[in-house]
Amino acid sequence: MINNSITKEQYKLFEDILNEFEKLRTLSPEEKEDLIISITSRTYIDLMCDWAFKHVFGHDQRNLIPLLNDILSTDIATIDYDSNEIDRWKGDDKNIIMDVLCHTKDGTRFIVEMQRADKEHLRNRLFYYGATMASTQLKRGDNYGKLMPVYVVCFMNFCLRHDSDRLIYRYQIRDNDGERYGSQLTICLCELPRLVCKPRCAMTPVERWFDILRNMTNFAKRPVEYGARYERVFEASRQSPFSLENKKQYLRSMFDYKERSYLTDEDRAEIRAEALAEGLAEGKAEGKAEGKAEVAKALEKLGIDADIIRKATGLSV
Repeated sequence: MINNSITKEQYKLFEDILNEFEKLRTLSPEEKEDLIISITSRTYIDLMCDWAFKHVFGHDQRNLIPLLNDILSTDIATIDYDSNEIDRWKGDDKNIIMDVLCHTKDGTRFIVEMQRADKEHLRNRLFYYGATMASTQLKRGDNYGKLMPVYVVCFMNFCLRHDSDRLIYRYQIRDNDGERYGSQLTICLCELPRLVCKPRCAMTPVERWFDILRNMTNFAKRPVEYGARYERVFEASRQSPFSLENKKQYLRSMFDYKERSYLTDEDRAEIRAEALAEGLAEGKAEGKAEGKAEVAKALEKLGIDADIIRKATGLSV
């Protein structure tokens, strides 16, 4: 039974979009309907979705500025948005597309990312983003004193390994004894699952942002404890006023995430093999063929497919 919030014509259009995704295309008609309805029937959009995050925070500074001020303990009054796709200097430079990129009047840059799922070499990616925004500031003849700070803020729906447990991890360049080199680059990792469950009335502003970003799609209405400060964010996240084009873009982004999270048995075996290979290779001399051979034998004994072992170790079959 199609939900009353969408017409049959809209449902058919959404189903056609779903069928663009190879793995989702194989779902049964009932599973497809459940997936479409589960997304479109929510009052608010899922802010951990790339399109949704950019829709709410990538166009209206009245939503982004309070978020940055609370997370970074800054006092930003106004910002200007920049194109989130960075021009390449050379034809073979890596293409960079950020979620949200903006700057303040003095030239300080802010990169804001939402990462729903863990990505390979995430720390390197965020450092590269920040270094790129530093390297593109100065023009020929400029004094190095004109270089302004760059902040990279990444919200993540997963946790990395750390030596301590806190909501925000802030990184800057320091010497081995802790002396700071400068404020040229700051990287903040905001790991949403680290939020500890507590009454909303007792949450700090940072905790409230974590709650909003992680749970927006689960709210039926704005929590009264949050007051009017977050009202604009909730209104921008409401699905009902969306144009059909916005609905299509949101669904396409959500379907893309669903497909990437829809793992086949072979996908899971390959991930398991790579994890085992990394663990078994730990402590062995890097690059030694005999070390890789030992790892391969161990994986073979566990019944891992030969082609997957080849991908995990780099050895020929």
